[in-house]
Amino acid sequence: MSVRTLPLLFLNLGGEMLYILDQRLRAQNIPGDKARKVLNDIISTMFNRKFMEELFKPQELYSKKALRTVYERLAHASIMKLNQASMDKLYDLMTMAFKYQVLLCPRPKDVLLVTFNHLDTIKGFIQDSPTILQQVDETFRQLTEIYGGLSAGEFQLIRQTLLIFFQDLHIRRECFWKHMQETGHSVAFQEWGTIWRTREGERLTFHYIYPFENFEFCT
Repeated sequence: MSVRTLPLLFLNLGGEMLYILDQRLRAQNIPGDKARKVLNDIISTMFNRKFMEELFKPQELYSKKALRTVYERLAHASIMKLNQASMDKLYDLMTMAFKYQVLLCPRPKDVLLVTFNHLDTIKGFIQDSPTILQQVDETFRQLTEIYGGLSAGEFQLIRQTLLIFFQDLHIRRECFWKHMQETGHSVAFQEWGTIWRTREGERLTFHYIYPFENFEFCT
């Protein structure tokens, strides 16, 4: 088990959470100012400086129950609250998405590139919030400093640790996935998302489609 896995697990699951929430807020016509407030509050809490300092210390992964609790608290760090059923849907989608991204990475080190892509997406949510943007940029710096020099063997151990964490997580709903080189989507699906990264001049695209389900938001 790698003691360098937790930051990558936390940041990637957090990136998926924010992407899904952004999609649902848009689809459910939540007013723009409220939607921005929700995302800003969650991102600011997620990238709290002291929490990040603790997160990046070498350590074992949190238990599945403890990690789930962390994301429940993050999701409720805003002016809008998810009910329990919606939180269950959200966490299932988060874990499913990142698990398959890990499985589809051609090289173990590509997990780091997926993490950078998630952080790029998060930065897109907070372009009008320079203080929060600075928090995310500092996390970019820490990732580059700590993981930039790791060997292929160390990344292989990180990938194995992630897959062991995910192996007993079973998603209870039907989800649709495509792994394609070209852009595009089927009209049969109402939502889709893309994470891409460039390696050696090649663009590899992960297309993932979330079931179209409304989340219940409680003000």
